[in-house]
Amino acid sequence: MHSEALNRLSFIVSEQTMLLGMLTGDIGSGKTLTRAVFADRLDHRQFLVITHETSSFDFNDLLGLTLQKLIGSEEKLEPSKAARWYLFERVVEQIITENRHLVLIFDEAQEMSADTLNELKQFTNLNGNGRNPLTVVLVGQPELRQKVARLPAINQRISLRFHLDPLSRAGTGQYLRQRLLAAGHVGGNLFTPEAIARAFQITRGIPRELNRVAKLALEFAWVQEYSEVTLAAVDAVVRDMNCQQTLAIA
Repeated sequence: MHSEALNRLSFIVSEQTMLLGMLTGDIGSGKTLTRAVFADRLDHRQFLVITHETSSFDFNDLLGLTLQKLIGSEEKLEPSKAARWYLFERVVEQIITENRHLVLIFDEAQEMSADTLNELKQFTNLNGNGRNPLTVVLVGQPELRQKVARLPAINQRISLRFHLDPLSRAGTGQYLRQRLLAAGHVGGNLFTPEAIARAFQITRGIPRELNRVAKLALEFAWVQEYSEVTLAAVDAVVRDMNCQQTLAIA
């Protein structure tokens, strides 16, 4: 699921004709990690990536923040939208001469107002010698899709939409193996099938929750000197988490 999201995001920016993409997912689904890996994988000799961690500003403010990241935060910007847009066009022209493509990523995009979302189309109206000099990627929670659907001017410009669903049972096992391999474990097969099934049941396949349960289960297995992470290790973690929740409620 996450690999497919990365592939699709990479495709939209490599095409340089698709203007705008949207990645959505529930809280804890791995949107921010996917976005970060996507930005890191892009060849920075070919792409200039600007990421906004939050998008709860109006268009003029977002434009100003983008400019400050492009030209340096020490530069004093004119307050008017027209002046900022004129400067942005000049900066984009320079990026084109460097044979690079600008990628603007707006995280937590569900926080944008309808007016701000509509004004994003100004980015997609830029044209540099017959090709689009930038791609906009919106990242947000599921309500972003509903917001965009009510705004035809921006909805029609979105060329790619991808939603991160929770991991499946098989995907949970694959995810754990990949994380272990990335951490340096040989083979990545440290969780037993029963432990994986239990972890999937408890976390519902939500990566953030899965990371927490897996980390605690690994620590428990290490303390107990288990050779692998077993169902007993995961169950011990679950009992401890349930106990903490009960105490918090009390």
